[in-house]
Amino acid sequence: IEVLPFRSTLLLASYAKFSEPSIEGCDYEIVRDVVGKPLKINLLAFPGEKKNITFHDAEHNFQKVMMDGKPINELLKGKPIEIIFSGTTLNEKYHRKLGDMKSIPVPADAEALYEATCFAADNNALEARSLLRSGPTKIPQVQKARDAFFTQQLFVDRGLWDRNLFDGDLKTSFYPSRRQGRMDLRINGGAFRLDLGALTSLDSIKIIVGDEQALQPFKSFEAIRVQTSVDLKTWSPILLLAGKAMVLQLDPSKPIRYLRFPSSPEKILEIEGFVNGKAVNRNLWRASNLFSAYRSMTAKAAFEHSFVLNEIPKGSYLAVALNGTHGIEGAYAALRVNGKLVGAPDRSLSYRSNTWEYPVPSDDSNYTYYFPLTEEMKGAKIEVVVMVMKEGIAKFNPEVWITAYPIPHEKKELTLY
Repeated sequence: IEVLPFRSTLLLASYAKFSEPSIEGCDYEIVRDVVGKPLKINLLAFPGEKKNITFHDAEHNFQKVMMDGKPINELLKGKPIEIIFSGTTLNEKYHRKLGDMKSIPVPADAEALYEATCFAADNNALEARSLLRSGPTKIPQVQKARDAFFTQQLFVDRGLWDRNLFDGDLKTSFYPSRRQGRMDLRINGGAFRLDLGALTSLDSIKIIVGDEQALQPFKSFEAIRVQTSVDLKTWSPILLLAGKAMVLQLDPSKPIRYLRFPSSPEKILEIEGFVNGKAVNRNLWRASNLFSAYRSMTAKAAFEHSFVLNEIPKGSYLAVALNGTHGIEGAYAALRVNGKLVGAPDRSLSYRSNTWEYPVPSDDSNYTYYFPLTEEMKGAKIEVVVMVMKEGIAKFNPEVWITAYPIPHEKKELTLY
């Protein structure tokens, strides 16, 4: 019996007869076992696997059984039947170590790699992250509870979610959170970053802060040197006149995706984009305000491991584990996939978040960076890079794992009447 990481297994050993219907020869889960309703069981196996299963009815009187909507009544006779699960057979374990990372000189694209992860991540409240991670719900009561929490005026007024910048409402905002007796969550003062989600042609971007206090540490009528990029590798400087409403003039013949400030205004009310004088859709726009500017971090050491994945089971991701001490925010990880930069949208210990109640704790060791794997990454050269930052400590051993959640099983549904 294999006990998976972070899991426990409960075994029942008994001479007594098992009192519940069960399946022999295949993993399964009871979906519904309610008096007066058909019994539902999901059979589970990896893609392409063959299983010989036997059904034990535990003296329950079932008259009919359907599998994926088709009758399979021979299962009720207590004899094994063969089942083939759909999909292509996996040649390797879905959960395995891919390798130890080796020390290398700081790569020439260290800044771009760092920016890739800063732009992939967010600084939203943990509650907002939890909502997005959970996904939509079809349960009305759950939706009402969510709406009650996230639309309560106090949560909105705290400015904890970057979506406030793109909602067309100047009464909402996004700003660094502070809690009594707790540290400033901004790393080296923080730097504001804006990701448009895709290459976008714009005449201008309008950034509304509202008043002089919100504009700090900048001051009206002085120049702010912001930068734009299409790929995180090359940055183009633009001077922006600071003020309560700032307009960044752009060339629509030169699309951009990324915008970064040298630091961050104290509070921003709204960010709008225009092309040909018309406001553009901002559904893909995202922002962060707690990550450090690279000039205050800079990499001093690095590790790398490269490989090719010939198969990527559904739900797979890379886990880049930094085993040991690296310092608080002392090491960052990113990928090159056939040369394209890919950041880590999630990490444990979690990235700094604008706090509703309790902040993300600080720790100086054992970070793990997570990279979702997509079908396009199959067969590509993947280079994992870990950078030790200026104040970091290189007393850790980084390694790369592939895993998946949930387990990439195929399933067949049994319904017994």
